[in-house]
Amino acid sequence: MYTDKSQNELLTRGGRPTLRDLLDLLEFNPAQGTISLKGERMLLTRASFFDDLRDQLMRRYNEHDAMVLMLRLGFRSGREDAEFIRQSWPTLDPGDAFTAGTRLHMVTGTVKVETISNDFDFESDRFTGDFLWHESVEASNYQRRHGRATKPVCWLQTGYASGYASVFFRRLVIYKELSCSATGHKSCRVVGKTVDGWGPDDPFVQFFLREVIGPQGTPWGIGSSAKRKTQTQPHDDLTSLVLSPVHERLKKVATNKLPALICGPVGAGCRLAARWLYHQRYPESTFQIIHAEAPDLTARLAALRQTPEQSQAQSKGIVIAAIETLPVDRQYALLDLLTLERGHAPLVVALSNNPPHALLSDMRFLPELAYELSVFPVCLPDLNTRKADVPRLAEKLLAIQGPTRLSDDAATLLASIHFRAGLTELRCLLSRAALLAEQPELLSASDLRLALSDAPPDTPTPEGDMFWSMLQPAFTKGDVTFDSLGASILHGALHASGGNVAAAARLLGVSRAQMAYRIQASKGTQ
Repeated sequence: MYTDKSQNELLTRGGRPTLRDLLDLLEFNPAQGTISLKGERMLLTRASFFDDLRDQLMRRYNEHDAMVLMLRLGFRSGREDAEFIRQSWPTLDPGDAFTAGTRLHMVTGTVKVETISNDFDFESDRFTGDFLWHESVEASNYQRRHGRATKPVCWLQTGYASGYASVFFRRLVIYKELSCSATGHKSCRVVGKTVDGWGPDDPFVQFFLREVIGPQGTPWGIGSSAKRKTQTQPHDDLTSLVLSPVHERLKKVATNKLPALICGPVGAGCRLAARWLYHQRYPESTFQIIHAEAPDLTARLAALRQTPEQSQAQSKGIVIAAIETLPVDRQYALLDLLTLERGHAPLVVALSNNPPHALLSDMRFLPELAYELSVFPVCLPDLNTRKADVPRLAEKLLAIQGPTRLSDDAATLLASIHFRAGLTELRCLLSRAALLAEQPELLSASDLRLALSDAPPDTPTPEGDMFWSMLQPAFTKGDVTFDSLGASILHGALHASGGNVAAAARLLGVSRAQMAYRIQASKGTQ
């Protein structure tokens, strides 16, 4: 095997087995199609395979679940390599066997390890290690494929280091990647400690114990997806906070197996509420949202109407976005579905950015369907009415992304910002700030101001106005005119005021004389 002669000193440095020992034990057998290291089968594969694996996991599940699975796979690989070293060199000094993990990481082409400090004692189970990872394959490939990251991305390697080290102590060892070259640092920095060293209240320790190790203590056992879905996950901290104003209503909808109408302005968390509700009923199913005007919705509704005996696979529930745009023929199909015997009907979740009364008063929507959906509506408040929660929500969003934190002045600034797109806009602002920040681990108020100045220009147009966007479809279809709209407003105010003209005038913010004049004028247009 070719090696650079200038690196001979590095190849023989450290305890046994050295890098040279490991390279000398690599056996290539093209005739048999095998590569082995002291009898253990190895593979030579493109590094991009693991990037493809990461991307596919993220597409199939989500970023959090992909990270958990990659950490678990890395943890298992690290444990197996540690056992391989101990069995292959049974007389090896325990300290040499322990530090051989860094050399295995290097000989496989994963990363070049530089030790900053490595303090350990096997008798007292003491361990603290601080390392730099140069040329990390995960970090460099991620940056090449996706550009600069906003959080550490060396999930496999972090899991590997934790799994390898844990074999040599009676306590679990957990590594954290504090900085990553994919986020713009010169190299990746990782620190490893025992669980006691980090402290049991450390958020990453709690996450590692709950998600990576799991309740059965089997870090590589994926376990029952049904059980895993009902356990608290780190991103559930965000969900719990977002849904806290409506949690009790959601619980009643779930307990009583009611159809759900979930309303709220853009970015209020309607999709999070739908996901939570869906997984309460179907913990093993993949959550999906379908638009009310999607071409395949009719077939989906028909499949849900079938009994398990008629269908080859029992159908699950359905989540329909923009329910107010549902065509009439599909309204009848959905109504038919909802009138099945309660408890046997599949879960139907309807999403809308309009309040419930808008659906009930919409002339194009079947009244029966509107009432079926509105038995116990769940209305999420606008994020801008929850100013005190914004810094906490930002912290939860950042916790999902990685170790990034908010400074005190950044938290204060966030609470003063008006978010037109709610959580979506908040998430994008934080991501932009992390990309622009010199130190993405701690976002300051100046980072947020820079991100705000770099945002797309906010140029309100008539189409973007909330009231116009609600009224435009009716004007476009000719269902309403300017005069008929004015008359409707006047008569609505009169009805709400019990026919009292003065009270109706106060409601609309006009004088009684102006109100009387407009009522008389509206009669002339009818």
